[in-house]
Amino acid sequence: MMGYLSERENVVSQIDAICLRLFDAWCETRSLTALAYLMHCWPLRDSSPSALRRLGETLRDLRRNHANRIDDCDFRALCEVADLIDELAAPRRVTLTARAE
Repeated sequence: MMGYLSERENVVSQIDAICLRLFDAWCETRSLTALAYLMHCWPLRDSSPSALRRLGETLRDLRRNHANRIDDCDFRALCEVADLIDELAAPRRVTLTARAE
């Protein structure tokens, strides 16, 4: 997980902002299939790993099964959400180096 809570909160906030943008766009264009997928797991009740994993899996399913109903800009936004969720899930590596004195 991330070392600093504020860094994690920032990534969760980015995810939420992208989802809000997608929600607004899909409401405007009446993209009911995409909205149904998004509303299945968003808004997030919390930022727990399981909630984020569910969001990621649901949006990946949308990309995989209905890519023809999503425009390029929204598709890139879905990919960005997936990348951000992966960033949160990936263990953070810290490399220590010895210094010769």
